[in-house]
Amino acid sequence: MKNQALVSRYTGGLVLALADDAEYARVESELRGLVRLFEENAELRRMLDHPLLPAGRKSEICGDILDRLSLSDKTRRFVLLLMEHGRPDLLTDILELLPRAWAAKKGIISYEATSAVPLDEGRKRKLAAALERLEGAPVRLTYDLDPAVLGGLRVRKGHLVYDASIRGGLERLRENILEG
Repeated sequence: MKNQALVSRYTGGLVLALADDAEYARVESELRGLVRLFEENAELRRMLDHPLLPAGRKSEICGDILDRLSLSDKTRRFVLLLMEHGRPDLLTDILELLPRAWAAKKGIISYEATSAVPLDEGRKRKLAAALERLEGAPVRLTYDLDPAVLGGLRVRKGHLVYDASIRGGLERLRENILEG
């Protein structure tokens, strides 16, 4: 992530501006579409990244593109705000953080579970239920596969990591041996 504090600030502002799930879904979808458009169009990217093109002109070009795409007013204003402040490069990181920020606004706590093999639906339900009991609130779980885990499970909530993986156990054992 480029600048975590700045990304969090922009993401938080966007989330506060969204009224409901339908508006969130629309804005997120439109932003993802814009990211794809910019990624797929090298000439447009070069023009908007050009250091000699004034920020005002970049905003005009971007505004014309947004008008042609018939995007919602909130999406349009948010993208233009990023352009005016010279921060369009943050959009991908904002989109990465957006689902967790939206869930947090709704009182849902986000966790990421990483395992070496896919978890079956029964294990996923048990893990979600255990985390909901622990938090006393609804939980949103995303799952990731990482063969380096070797076995077991690693669960992350923000910067807090619960590591019950074989790899984590081996690393803790190694540290204990080195410490004496």
